[in-house]
Amino acid sequence: MHRLLLLLGALLLSWSAVAGSAATHRLSVLDMQLAMKAALRAVLVCNEAGHQVGVSVVDRFGLEQVTLRSNMGGAHVTDAARRKAWTAATFNLPTSEIDALAQDAAREDLRTLSGVLALAGGLPIVSQSGELLGGIGVAGGEGSDNEAKCAEAGLDAIAEQLK
Repeated sequence: MHRLLLLLGALLLSWSAVAGSAATHRLSVLDMQLAMKAALRAVLVCNEAGHQVGVSVVDRFGLEQVTLRSNMGGAHVTDAARRKAWTAATFNLPTSEIDALAQDAAREDLRTLSGVLALAGGLPIVSQSGELLGGIGVAGGEGSDNEAKCAEAGLDAIAEQLK
C-alpha cells in the first residue's frame, strides 16, 4: 500500500510539471529572401575562388529552404551541402566541430547517424540574440577550409538582418 501511495504521488507530481508547461512556443524563422541571399553570396565567393560548389540553407528544423549549384558543380554537391547545413542546424554547431568530436573513439558514432555529414563547410545560422534560425552548408569547394570560408561569406551577407 505504501508503494502504491508513493507511485501515485510521483505520478501526480510529474503530471503537475507537464500541466504547468507552456502550451505554445514562440520562435523566429529565417526569412526565405535572407536564405537566398546567404546561399547566393556563398556560391559567388566560391566561384570567384574558382570552385564549383553546391550551397544549401535549411531552417531551424533542418528543412531545406534553398539550394543552389554552380553551373559546373558536380552532381554530389547539392546533397552534401544540404546534409552539412542540416548537421549544423540540428546540432547548432559548425560541422568542423562535429568532425572534431567524431574523432574521439567514444563519439565516432556521430558519423553513422542518418543525415549527418561531419565535414567542415556547415555553419549554424544564429540571430544576434543567440536564437538558432537554421544552417548553411557548402560542398565542392576543393577542401573544408574553402567551403567554410564560403559558408562564412554567406552568413556575413545577412549578418545585419539577423536580429
